[in-house]
Amino acid sequence: MDWATPDEADIQAAESQKTQHAWISCTDENPRRPQGPQSSSETRSRSASSLDRPQVAPVRADRSEHFPRSVRIRRSNEIQEILRQGKRERTRNLEIFFARPKASFSRLGVIVPKHGQRIVDRNRLKRRLREIGRQRVIPHLSSRGREGDVLIRATRSAYRASFADLKREINEAVEGFCSEKS
Repeated sequence: MDWATPDEADIQAAESQKTQHAWISCTDENPRRPQGPQSSSETRSRSASSLDRPQVAPVRADRSEHFPRSVRIRRSNEIQEILRQGKRERTRNLEIFFARPKASFSRLGVIVPKHGQRIVDRNRLKRRLREIGRQRVIPHLSSRGREGDVLIRATRSAYRASFADLKREINEAVEGFCSEKS
């Protein structure tokens, strides 16, 4: 009599379970699946070019809405230097630092501490501050001839502030900086 060892029994049971759970697709299960014989390369090329999907937004040739990397302050050593040497303006929801520019144009940096908030809220606040900087701060400094590095640090209360409040506070601080004598 040939008895199966415990290991062999486990293997046989696992193989029988695999065959029980095998799934065979039917042609009518997925309505997006192409009907009839098509090669996988034809399917890939059609989806890659996305001919069957409507275009969401037209591609714009001008990048006026773009916030280029050249005007962003991203390096920690530059941020530390602005925090140490820059002129600070405190508002209700923000601390705004102004410093002499490293380049011949204005740059913007944003610091948004976690303050125990969700990442969704933190990202929303960062996007708001960057948008205000892109629309208001950089063009205003350039038009007034006051090139400089601007660093905006959010406080805990900035998470609850409206977009209009943040915009007003930043505009007032930048206007005060531009009206000062060098």
